[in-house]
Amino acid sequence: MDTHIKIKHTLMDESTVLQMLPGYDLGPISSCRFLTRGLNDSYLITTARKRYIYRIYRHGWREKEAIQFELDALRHLQSRSFAASFPIGKRDGTYLTEIRAPEGLRFGVLFAYAEGERPEINPENASLIGESLGKLHQVTDDFSSTDERGFSLDLKHLVDEPATLVLPVIRKLLGKEVEGAIREIMENLKTELNNKHLETGFCHGDFHNHNLHINKSKIEVFDFDCCGIGYRAYDVAVTWWNLLTNYGHKEEACWEAFLNGYLSRRTLSKEDLDSLPLFITARRFWLLGTMLENDDVWGTNWINKQALELFALQVKTDWIREI
Repeated sequence: MDTHIKIKHTLMDESTVLQMLPGYDLGPISSCRFLTRGLNDSYLITTARKRYIYRIYRHGWREKEAIQFELDALRHLQSRSFAASFPIGKRDGTYLTEIRAPEGLRFGVLFAYAEGERPEINPENASLIGESLGKLHQVTDDFSSTDERGFSLDLKHLVDEPATLVLPVIRKLLGKEVEGAIREIMENLKTELNNKHLETGFCHGDFHNHNLHINKSKIEVFDFDCCGIGYRAYDVAVTWWNLLTNYGHKEEACWEAFLNGYLSRRTLSKEDLDSLPLFITARRFWLLGTMLENDDVWGTNWINKQALELFALQVKTDWIREI
């Protein structure tokens, strides 16, 4: 009996990617190298003069119109001389390539390569990173797109949708009592944020040093895959979350430097500032939900009691700090 093979995700060979590039004015291509696999697949394209990133979006992760929204935002940033990895158009004026993969329709886009390296976390760089996000928000205050993103960086996307995946796993691994405590924190979080008048606008959605390069003291931003219209304070709080989670011993000095850098470019209201700790918790819900939803990226071996206990501890610690 023949087995019917069902494909979740294909990893394309570099020779296949090269077949997608003749429509661009790149000149002779020196090499194409698979770079990283994540929610999307990225390839490093090298020519005699420049380097580029070719991203192949995962099937079912972003619809065509959602990608068009992202590209509209990047072209807007490019028109305002904001330092970001912008999309490269083909000779026919289009940006997307449709790819008929075994699992279904995927899309490929060529991006400029952000030169430099990941910024080391220190107060000087944190200030530059804050200035970069402040400028990003500043120059996108008037951004709009005729394409629908498909989601907003609101409480539905950041908390409610992830909770449908997070809470059942917590109940299964940690029990009803812990699930109830996390649910109570979640509801209190939503109430607190809903009672505030918070600024909304275009956001990067995943703004931290893993999506930045620094070159000659200049920050360049890439990977706008999580961008959308939403709470600006959430965009700011993602950097604080990153400092707390990955750079705890540097968090206090670097957070102060980052926030001062941001505020040198634009202001935040008191309510927005007060909401920042709450959005750290929202970030934790979003990230865990995203990882659970995309187990073909991260696998399932990490979904265990120890990982969920750490999440519960972090959320409870957040809430103690917030109150």
